[in-house]
Amino acid sequence: MLWFIGAFLISTAILMFAPVKVTTHADSFSGKFNFGQLSLLILPVGALGWLLVSLLSGDTNSYGAASIGFVLTACSIALPKFHKFIIPCAAITAISLLIGVAQAV
Repeated sequence: MLWFIGAFLISTAILMFAPVKVTTHADSFSGKFNFGQLSLLILPVGALGWLLVSLLSGDTNSYGAASIGFVLTACSIALPKFHKFIIPCAAITAISLLIGVAQAV
């Protein structure tokens, strides 16, 4: 749980203290698409395929949906075009984790 709190604090600090020019620069390139951006999806999509195969083969646990949510969040972060899906993917992860913790208790 300590790692989760640390990650939240670091991401909040980055959001608060990031220069405005950095976010403006990223928004100006959001409409363009090139192979360099597509290559950022290779690892998350590979991990997503591996997770789906392992879940379909019957190796399930209560945190399977949470792991898929983590990977979908990584996919939505990789491409600026999909940044609008970061919050819904993170919400899926958070809800899945809460359900997993509730089942464990």
